[in-house]
Amino acid sequence: MPLRAPLRSRARAGAAAPIRGARRWGALAAALAGASCLPDERPYWVIDHTDALAMRFEVIERGPWGADPPPGGGPVAEAMPGDRVRATPFVAGPDGPVDVAALQPRWFVCGGTGCTGGQLVDLAEAPPCGPIELPQAETCALQPGPAATLELGPLRDVVGAASIGVIVMMVAGTPEGPSTGECMRRAEGLAQASSSLRDCLFFVRTLRVGPTWRTVVAGAAMGATSPVRPEALPWQITQIEPDVAPKIAHFAAWVPAPGGGEYFLEAQSGATLSVRTGDELALSLVEAAPPQTYYSVSIDEATLKPSVSPIVEVRGAAWFSTTTAPFELTAGPGFEVDWRAPEEPGTHHVYVVLADNRSATTAWLRVEVAAR
Repeated sequence: MPLRAPLRSRARAGAAAPIRGARRWGALAAALAGASCLPDERPYWVIDHTDALAMRFEVIERGPWGADPPPGGGPVAEAMPGDRVRATPFVAGPDGPVDVAALQPRWFVCGGTGCTGGQLVDLAEAPPCGPIELPQAETCALQPGPAATLELGPLRDVVGAASIGVIVMMVAGTPEGPSTGECMRRAEGLAQASSSLRDCLFFVRTLRVGPTWRTVVAGAAMGATSPVRPEALPWQITQIEPDVAPKIAHFAAWVPAPGGGEYFLEAQSGATLSVRTGDELALSLVEAAPPQTYYSVSIDEATLKPSVSPIVEVRGAAWFSTTTAPFELTAGPGFEVDWRAPEEPGTHHVYVVLADNRSATTAWLRVEVAAR
């Protein structure tokens, strides 16, 4: 039996320092959890009702200004004018990942700075989206379906596009709650009377526009408002690759053996682990690629001279479960945890969201718990 040691992958060896402190980690995990709220008496990680955990953006058709993916990097997760983009949600439930198609979600691109506040009651009147202006001034409706497809249109304001991005919102009902149509009706009535939105999913995420240097170049060609000329950009920024979402290669786990001791295994997302009541599992996610480096652009207000600062993506993971059995962090910013199986037999699910500064991904396991 091999020695038990931290299950750190070589790809994570150069990652940033872990996020320390239970209170800070809890806040990060709660932020990753999405729009729905858990009852106060439940720990943040408990999935006891349907909840949206993440939304994946990917460029599915590259436009004239778009970037090719880095070698081996996977789909690009930030977009440029002319690109076609797909937004795919990951919705978790007590009985496993939820079939989003069955929820018949509605999709919107939010104008201004979001779909909340006074704009929320106008969703039913939102006109169909054409190519999305950068930035988008008015809220519009995308075609319904399990995933949303949108096309980015002309670039009007470089700073606005880079800072606001494209704000995409999914509205959906849940299997245990109201339908999507009922959630839309409840939202429409908020201006006149209070209405419960419990068990309705209003999930918002932002598609980034970039890379920055491509935005500046495209803005100059399109006559967009911009404080920066392409020739004023430091040369380093043109070397940066487009954003790709982090990817989980597989799970690694130490699982108690029936005859005593432990055994080590690797499992793909969606695999099933078999344990007994009260067993403690050591779980780790193994990344498929190291964090990317990108540049932050600053502009001196007096001289309008741009400067750049290299940033290495900081990654963190948040774990969720369909039981109150707790997670205990053992290494890294949530990459490795101990999880104790509940004292009652049954089928449970474990979900994890891996996020960096710019995008996120998800994976899950089914855990069959047998009587001891």
